[in-house]
Amino acid sequence: MTIPRQDAPHFDLWTENWITLQKPDGAVEALGLEGALRRAHEFRAILEPSPLIVVGVHRLLTAIAQAALDPRSKGELKRLWDSSAFPAEPLSRFAAQYGHRFDLFSPDEPFLQSCDLPLAPAKGDSLKTVAQLTPEVPAGSNATHFRHGLEARYLYCSACAAGGLAAVPAFAISEGRTFRPSINGVPPIYVLPAAKTLFHRLVASLMLPEYQPQVASCQQDLAWWTRPALVPRSAEALEVGYLHSLTFPARRVRLHPTRMTGSCTRCGRRFPWGVSTMVFEMGESRPKDAPFWFDPFCAYRLRPKDSPKPPLPVRPTAGKATWREFASLFLQAPRGEEQERTIRPRVLDQTAALGLAGDEWVFPVRCIGLRTDMKAKVFEWTDAAFEIPAGLLADESAGLTVEDALSFAGDCATKLRGALRSAIGGSGKTKRNESVTNWMSDELWSGLATPFREFIVELARDDAPREQVLRTWTQCVEGQARSAFLKACALVGDNAASLRQRVDAERRMSSALFKLKRDFARQQGWEEANAQCATRSDQ
Repeated sequence: MTIPRQDAPHFDLWTENWITLQKPDGAVEALGLEGALRRAHEFRAILEPSPLIVVGVHRLLTAIAQAALDPRSKGELKRLWDSSAFPAEPLSRFAAQYGHRFDLFSPDEPFLQSCDLPLAPAKGDSLKTVAQLTPEVPAGSNATHFRHGLEARYLYCSACAAGGLAAVPAFAISEGRTFRPSINGVPPIYVLPAAKTLFHRLVASLMLPEYQPQVASCQQDLAWWTRPALVPRSAEALEVGYLHSLTFPARRVRLHPTRMTGSCTRCGRRFPWGVSTMVFEMGESRPKDAPFWFDPFCAYRLRPKDSPKPPLPVRPTAGKATWREFASLFLQAPRGEEQERTIRPRVLDQTAALGLAGDEWVFPVRCIGLRTDMKAKVFEWTDAAFEIPAGLLADESAGLTVEDALSFAGDCATKLRGALRSAIGGSGKTKRNESVTNWMSDELWSGLATPFREFIVELARDDAPREQVLRTWTQCVEGQARSAFLKACALVGDNAASLRQRVDAERRMSSALFKLKRDFARQQGWEEANAQCATRSDQ
């Protein structure tokens, strides 16, 4: 029996209003993919409670714009940046050719799903709840992060289901032996341009051929709208093009639409169709011996030339604020091939080469990541905004200076922990004082967040001597280290034995900081280093 069209489930992501956008005055409006692209210049940003969905939608819009416009030269991309909006004709051609490929519930070509799976649960299907699409919502054995509830009662509207699907190519993680991660492995930190308008954010995200991954296939680029809408279970993609990577079907999915009689349990909105259950299986992955994939929106730590280990993406780390990765994420920091070094996202290399910051003093970015145990457990997401001084984007020496500054602060934190543990830990008491030691480290780094911003601003000034800026930073780190250490000592106790331990701890701390400053001064080659460090002062 044929279902009448008006009764068949339908949600066209190309035309339906499902992406919430924010205007410069704070007003919000929901649009489809076509409207978001055609009117991108009217809006400031994508507005979504989950930053993971922001990344997914941003990369989807970028992929469509990349396919429709296909910029091939710096001049072409720069002219687009200087224009007022995306040209209408390329978007119209794309819509005429591929607009039908964005129906969420199409029986034959469902968006980011496998058409060989039925629209309704079938006998033998291993069903999952729709909550599996959003890591912040507890499902199965996953931890409860932000809300409590019964998994079986989750009902997502079409918009929330679409947003969750869009995030899968960037954030699909390992889950036991069954599920392998997406093309970028354990999710890295994604660096997204955050210019004044959504239009400029997307233009800055369009990658010229020389800035796309070198191993990307030029012969076969299976963007979702050009490939068959069938995702084989546990298939290996031997060739991957750039657009393919942005829409990588890491999961074999089929949403089961149902009439909505209530509100979405995630956002509270009502649409004609919602989703409660789905098939959610392993989809595509790259072979284990495939060449390493460098995503242009991610930073990487390269191993020494003779190391057999692959590069390591910069990922969120427990207890480490994103600003502490400033040099790795945003600046050039060349090192010798025999040393480990970092490379920033290629999107920032392109930004620096084209001068997209223009007359603006800073280039804003947004950094979003998902912290896991490198396997199935999800702990938190990270979402941080930065304004990178435009002058530092093309300054190779600035990256080394910032690396040295953060390294000095890290060495101070390590020495403080050692001094505190050895002085007041005592035999068998290390665990008892571990919370105090961790508190001290947190106090140090939180106290350095604002001074670090000031350090970056001063570093970018043309008239500021770089040596003096770095000296000021080291003095600030030393002062904050002493302050955090003394506060931590005060938490241990004030009896006679504790006071003796505190005096010993302060002596150890002063000695450690003195040696660090002396070695750092010698490393930097400061002329008066020896003179300054000839006499130790136990302040």
